[in-house]
Amino acid sequence: MVITRSVHQSAPGPHVLAVAGATGTLGRSVVAAAESAGHEVRCITRSHGIDVTTGVGLAAALEGAHALIDCLKPPQLDDSAGPWFEAAASVLGGHAREAGVGRTVAVSIVGIDHMQDYPFYRAQLRHERAVREHCPDPVIVRATQFHDFVGGRLRRVGDHYEVMAVPSQSVDTRAVAGLLIAQALAVNPPALVEIAGPQEERTLDQARRLLAARGESAEVVGVPASESMTRGGMLPGPEVLRAGLTYDQWLAETYGS
Repeated sequence: MVITRSVHQSAPGPHVLAVAGATGTLGRSVVAAAESAGHEVRCITRSHGIDVTTGVGLAAALEGAHALIDCLKPPQLDDSAGPWFEAAASVLGGHAREAGVGRTVAVSIVGIDHMQDYPFYRAQLRHERAVREHCPDPVIVRATQFHDFVGGRLRRVGDHYEVMAVPSQSVDTRAVAGLLIAQALAVNPPALVEIAGPQEERTLDQARRLLAARGESAEVVGVPASESMTRGGMLPGPEVLRAGLTYDQWLAETYGS
C-alpha cells in the first residue's frame, strides 16, 4: 500500500545534504534546488573522488550531513543492477550511520511491485529493500519516468524511429527533486510516497511530439514492451501526488517550441 502525505513541517535550516549520484539527470536537479534554497550540498560521485561501492571518500562527504539523498544510477540497467544497488546501499548506509546522518531518502519507480517482468525493475525493488535494511531512517520516493525517458528510449532503425508503445505519466525531474528534499527535511515523513506528472500520456505520442519539437520529420513506430507495462503498469494510482510541468510544457521549455 502506498502512503502519500503532504509534508508541511520541516526542521529549521539551512542543512547539509549529501546527494549520491549528484551528476545524474535527477541528481543535478536535486543539487540545484537544494543550493537555491540555501542548503550546503555534498556531491557523492566518482567525478568528486567518491566511490559508493568501495567507500572511498564517503566519510568526509557524509561528515556533518543531516540527510543523504540517494539518486544513484547503476552502470547497467538490467538484473545486474540488483547486486550493485545492494552493495552500494550497504556501504552508503554503514558510512551514513557512522557519520550520524539522520535520514536517507532514496528515489525509486512507481509501479515496480507490479512490473517484475522487466529486469531493471526487479533490480530497483532490491534497491528499495537494501535501503530499508542498511540506511538510517529510510524514506522511499517513487516517481514515474522522467520527461526525457522517451527520448532515451528512441532507437533509429533505417529511415524511422522505434519506441516502446505504453501508457505513461512522465514527470519533470524538478518536481521529483523538490519532493526528495522535502522528505529529507520533514520532521515526520511517511516511509513511502509517490509522485507523477500531471496527465496521462502514451509514449508513442510523446515520441512523435518530441521529434516535432526537434524539427525532425521521421516516422515513429511503436514496438512491444513488457506485458505489465503494456497494460498500464507505469501509471500511478489515484492517491499519488501529481506535480510539475506537463510533457508539452517541458518540450516547449527544452526545445523552444
